[in-house]
Amino acid sequence: MSKDNASSSTRSEATSHNLHELAAEWQGNEYRDKVRVEMLKQEVLQKVEQITCCLSADAKSPNAACDPKPVARLDWDELYEVSANVMDVYTKEVDDSLAALDKFYRKQYLWQEAAFTIDSHRGALRIGTAEDWMRNKEAHLEYMRQELSSSAQVIKKTIEELSQK
Repeated sequence: MSKDNASSSTRSEATSHNLHELAAEWQGNEYRDKVRVEMLKQEVLQKVEQITCCLSADAKSPNAACDPKPVARLDWDELYEVSANVMDVYTKEVDDSLAALDKFYRKQYLWQEAAFTIDSHRGALRIGTAEDWMRNKEAHLEYMRQELSSSAQVIKKTIEELSQK
């Protein structure tokens, strides 16, 4: 049982460590830049980036221009399609993650139930063993009491006989 606990503890620590590494990787600038480069391969997102750059430049300085090239007209249908695709991918990944968590919760519940059952049986076995030992000890003490009482009666009888003679 202790080996199982140790291995499950090691697995949960490894999983936790992997999740921390993954989170740290995703929060890093390197991963963000990689995702950004992939996303900017799409024309709509390039246009959104240009608009964002221009708006940022306008907010900082009303006379400064971010990019001297004119900004092309934005295709709103394509923007909607890209955002819908992003939401679909996000929803699928969240659903997959929740399904995996549900699977792990079920396994955890089964392990907890198994451990509880084993502990209950062990406890009942120990209590039963202790009860048997106490019954045997009480029986032995009763036997010893009877032996002592019998011996006391023999001694008493012998003393009485010797006293009468």
